[in-house]
Parts: sequence; structure tokens; C-alpha cells
Amino acid sequence: MRPYVICLMCTTLDGKIMGNRWGKLPGYKHESDLFETTAASFGIGAWMVGTTTMDEFDGKKLALPRAKKRIPPNDFIANKNAKRLAIGADSKGVLRFQDNEVGGDHVVLLVTGRVTNDYLAHLQAAGVSYLFCGKQHIDLHMALRKLGSAFRLRKLMLQGGGKFNGAMLAAGLVDEISHITIPVADGGMGIQSMFDIPGTPHKKAAATLRLFSHKIMPGGAVWCKYKVVAKHLKKHLKSK
Repeated sequence: MRPYVICLMCTTLDGKIMGNRWGKLPGYKHESDLFETTAASFGIGAWMVGTTTMDEFDGKKLALPRAKKRIPPNDFIANKNAKRLAIGADSKGVLRFQDNEVGGDHVVLLVTGRVTNDYLAHLQAAGVSYLFCGKQHIDLHMALRKLGSAFRLRKLMLQGGGKFNGAMLAAGLVDEISHITIPVADGGMGIQSMFDIPGTPHKKAAATLRLFSHKIMPGGAVWCKYKVVAKHLKKHLKSK
């Protein structure tokens, strides 16, 4: 059984997610405060993002030392009893975590057969858990099944960028969307949105939603919760 996935995002009125473009939001010291306080209210101890977002939390891009031995390409669970998880995609082995936590959350990376033996040795030395989820690209269905099995995970928060969120939505793996609309219109061309699914326009939207909760937040932001009631694409997109 895979975990139930709730996608939580803050966006502008036109769906853009780059908070550094918004300026100061009324009622908050920093644009991230609204997101962080809302995320904490769920009480869910696991969050998942793509490589680009996870790169904000790792260390310097140092050269990897040569591994002293060959490491089999098997899953490695450094802390099977972890209650809080920071899950990131890393199909090529580009992240450089020097320790195994992000703000107290145990780091778990989703990797592929493209990562090197030196990289696996680096992760093990840092105490970072990793799961093999494909040969060249991350199989998101496999990743969720493995996460559920390895950590007895029942729910997780999806908080990635547009491409990673889009891959999850297109694969039919988003069960609920928690969307905070801030009182800003971005208007920028080429700015990441909440869900960016590559390729030519599809004949149908990716999903049909049902609103089940809404709330006005300080500063005029609107928090809406939606259940995904129909998944139209269910495509296995290549996730990096």
C-alpha cells in the first residue's frame, strides 16, 4: 500500500510558486511563514520534493572520495524507526548531504541505477537512507510503495516544484490538494506553476477536484482543500 499524498502549495492568483517574487505578504514576516505554519497544522511527519527543491537543504558540492569497497545497489535504511522524513528525488546522485537530517527530519533519497558506487558510500557514511526506484529515471509508483513499506508511512506531504508535482499528478499519485492562494498576481512568463507537465497540451486536464474546505487566512490569503476525484492522465513521466 502506498501512502496517501497531500500536495500543499502556496501560489499567486495565477498559480505561480516563486515566493521570492511576491514581496512582503500582509500579516507575515516572510513569505515562507504562511507555508510553514500551514504545513505544521497537518501533523504529517513526512514531506517529499524533487531534486531542485531538495538541493536547497544539502551541503556544498564537494568531490566524492573513492569508495573503499563495492556497495550492492540495494535499498539502505539508516533509521527504520524515523518518525519524521525529508524525502527527495536524486536520480543522478547530485545531492551532497553531510548529515542525515533536515531540521530534525531524517533524509531519505529516491535514487536510480545511474548513481555511482562512490555516491552510495557517501550516503551511507552520512547516515542517509536511500531507495532504488528505477534504472534510469525514478518510478514514482515504486517509490511510494517502498516508502510505505520501509517506514510504515501512511501519509506524506508533496511540496515540490512544478515539474515534480506535475509528474506526481500525471501519474495519478496525488490524492488531495491543499492550495493557498495569496493576494498577488505574478504575470511572469515562464515562471514555475504549481503543476508543470511537459509535452504538448493534453486533451484533458490532469485531474478533477472536489472542494471540501475553505478558509480566509491573515492578509487575505485563501486556503482551499480539494479531494482529487478523477485522475485523467496516469502517465509514468520520467522524474529526475
